[in-house]
Amino acid sequence: MAVALNVSTFLPADRSIFKVIVVFLIPLVTLLFVAHGNLGTVIKKPRLGDIPLIIIVVVLDMGYSLAIGGLLHYVLGLPTQANAAYGETMDFGFFALVFVQLFGEELFKTNMLLGILLLLFRRSGNRKSAVVIATFVTLLIFGLAHFAAYDSLAQILLIQGLGSVICLFAYLKTKNMLVTYAAHLIIDLIPFGLNALGAVSGGAAAALILL
Repeated sequence: MAVALNVSTFLPADRSIFKVIVVFLIPLVTLLFVAHGNLGTVIKKPRLGDIPLIIIVVVLDMGYSLAIGGLLHYVLGLPTQANAAYGETMDFGFFALVFVQLFGEELFKTNMLLGILLLLFRRSGNRKSAVVIATFVTLLIFGLAHFAAYDSLAQILLIQGLGSVICLFAYLKTKNMLVTYAAHLIIDLIPFGLNALGAVSGGAAAALILL
């Protein structure tokens, strides 16, 4: 159920208030229902010791995305596409919606991972294989959920999908979704912020990250 109810990410690739609220509320309600109202199962108080991990995740994630994006576009000649949000007006309302939507996306991903993991572990009793399979399936579905935004199968599978393993590893290590949320926020806000400030052109900012 935790997986089935998280269909909100497959909505059209606009950052409308309606979509953002749906992307946020459906995973949140799902988690509250499954965890009997106890958000502490996945959301914990941040620790100072989490900061180095967050920084490492951001650097690795952005480096991976740039490398794979370059490989797909310049070496293999496959189409790649920047986040459609670069065409939007980046005002206070835009960034407020980013904060809410990314929280919903992390809930979506975490719910799906835990739901699949629990199902597999109950059937097999093998925790290691359950973690590996649940991680792979989560990455695959999370990548495909971005198809409306990027319309490039290779990109969403390798960058939005497989690339998310770095953030997912941070959750598996800390059992705290706020760590992955913080990393995801920084990864998106760096190019968005540079573009909004006019420090670089929209195209150059988009090239910093394809998330």
